Order: sequence, then C-alpha cells, then structure tokens
Amino acid sequence: MTQVDVAVTISPEETITQLCLDELIKYKDYIDIVELRIDQWENFVIKNVDTVIQQLRGLNLDFKILVTYRTSKQGGKGNVEETTYIDILKLLIEYAQFELLDIEWSGSINTDQYAQLITDAQEKNLNVVLSHHNFEETPSLEEIKFIYYKMQKLAPQYLKLAVMPNNKEDVLHLLEAMSVTSDNTPYKVIGISMSHLGLVSRVAQGVFGGSISYGCLGEPQAPGQIHVKALKQQLEFYQ
Repeated sequence: MTQVDVAVTISPEETITQLCLDELIKYKDYIDIVELRIDQWENFVIKNVDTVIQQLRGLNLDFKILVTYRTSKQGGKGNVEETTYIDILKLLIEYAQFELLDIEWSGSINTDQYAQLITDAQEKNLNVVLSHHNFEETPSLEEIKFIYYKMQKLAPQYLKLAVMPNNKEDVLHLLEAMSVTSDNTPYKVIGISMSHLGLVSRVAQGVFGGSISYGCLGEPQAPGQIHVKALKQQLEFYQ
C-alpha cells in the first residue's frame, strides 16, 4: 500500500475565478496538489503562468503546484508542434516557481533531448511527472509494462500512464501493470484507467502501488474524474 496524494485539476482562463479560489479554500483538506492546466490558453506567455501561480500562492494553503501543458496528441487542447511544446517546457523550467512539471512521453520522442529536459527540470528542483495518455484504448498488458519500462529509463520522479478501457479486462491490465511496475522501480508510479469503467483505478490507487490520483472541483477535466472530497474519502477507505 502506498501513500496517495490527491491532485485537483483546474483549467483557468487568463486568471483563476474567485469561485474557483473559494472552492480551493473550502476543500483544502482534501487537496495535496493543484494541477494547473495551461494548454487551454490560446497563446502561451510565461507572465500569465506567473499571474495564476501568484493567485494560488496567495491562498497560503499547503499544496504543491503541478503545471501541465497537454498537447492535442495526448488529449489536451494544446495544438502545437513538438518543437513548440519543447520550447514551452524550456520556458516553464526556466521559470520554475512551482513544484512539479508534467512532461509528455511517446514512443517517437528524441530520448536524449527529453532526458536533458528532465535533468534541467530536476536541477531547478522540479519533480517531473513523465506522462503518456491513450484516449482510444488500453494496450495489452505487456505493452503497458513496456511503456512504464521505457519511461523509467528517463529517470523522472513519477511515471504516469492513463489509458481508456473498453472492457473489464482492460482495467485489470492497467492495475496489474501499475502494481508490477511499482514493485520494481525506484520511481513513483501513477496509473489511470479512464471513464467510469476504470473508476476503481482512481479510488484504489494506493492498493496497486500508485502515488497520485486526480480529481476535480466541478466539471471533470478528464474522463472518470470525481470530486476531490469523494476521492480523498474513498482513498482513505482503501488505506
């Protein structure tokens, strides 16, 4: 059984609304990490990132900030070429006024280039969540294990894999791969079987060796997300 942090995903426009800030205060006891999604912004400007992060810091609450720019190739709204995505990551690493950075992994990346990005981030005291998302299907059990294996070669702090199940066996495959990987890697593991079908992967994350489960405050920001209060309570039930 591993300790699981609850991350709440927010996707503000130019600034965080007062309603969202109030919700963060209201549910502070159920939140360990705020995942700040910024791929919904039409234009990436580091000044806008700073504005929003200062809003979060101004709450004086005890949570870490995870910054995520999710590209359209992995289910996000960031419709940019890989070169632009890398430039965005470099700017975020240079800024580094937060605790965790999401970096996307795929089988086609330049491994040396991404390894350097991760090293640069870690030298700025950022924890890296290396992530891979498949919104279409769940690969085979062996493929899932292999993805985790390839990701850990880059030595991030977290290995995150989110896949879409089409049946119960898909959910079981994700859970088994997460469990096996967590037992055989020095890095923290995250495994998400999306949609309602895969809900057990979110609420029983710790049972299978996972370390972060993602929830929401209002509208789910990803298929299968539930409210952070319910998520925290369910996680504690399993622990």
